[in-house]
Amino acid sequence: MTVVPLAIAVDPRYCRRRHQFSLFISHDPWFRPMAIQAARKYPNLAEYYQKNATKFWDNFYKRHKNKFFKDRHYLEKDWGQYFSDDANSANVKVLLEVGCGAGNTIFPLIAAYPELYVQACDISPHAIALVKSHAEFKEDRVNAFLCDVTVDNLLERINPSSVDVITLIFMLSAVSPHKMPSILQNIKRVLKMVMFSCEITPLEILHK
Repeated sequence: MTVVPLAIAVDPRYCRRRHQFSLFISHDPWFRPMAIQAARKYPNLAEYYQKNATKFWDNFYKRHKNKFFKDRHYLEKDWGQYFSDDANSANVKVLLEVGCGAGNTIFPLIAAYPELYVQACDISPHAIALVKSHAEFKEDRVNAFLCDVTVDNLLERINPSSVDVITLIFMLSAVSPHKMPSILQNIKRVLKMVMFSCEITPLEILHK
């Protein structure tokens, strides 16, 4: 099996066939030497893809549109209590979806929870365009905007302490570990003190 960094996998030059997209994590003894060998072979590769992340993610969504990831209906099944007080509640809850992509998290949730309002951001302009062109997109339910949370201040778009739940589905795993503390500080400013932030990193079924 070929082990490739996630950053390489979003490069259209590498994603010529769907099965080539793979993020493989292992604790087996053979994996560490293999990872060290790859790091020595491509010492500047991670930095290159981090610097050009916007371009590569934008190319990814131009190529795959909204057909790459499945809609995440499991969120309402497993964590529904975080998105609504109860099934009949009229209280509006605010969700911030960081790295919203084409909306595979957003639209299942707003369909399931009429009282949920979503702030959705992504580094890719094309991803934001896909969200806004979705048949279920409504401006009174979703505010989709371009943002790189590694450098952009969320307080310029969202009021402080106004968000109940933050989801970062496969988002933190796609950035440099050195940037993670600043990202968490960034989202902390808009998150209500008593609420939740959810980072989801397990592999999911990628294709419909």
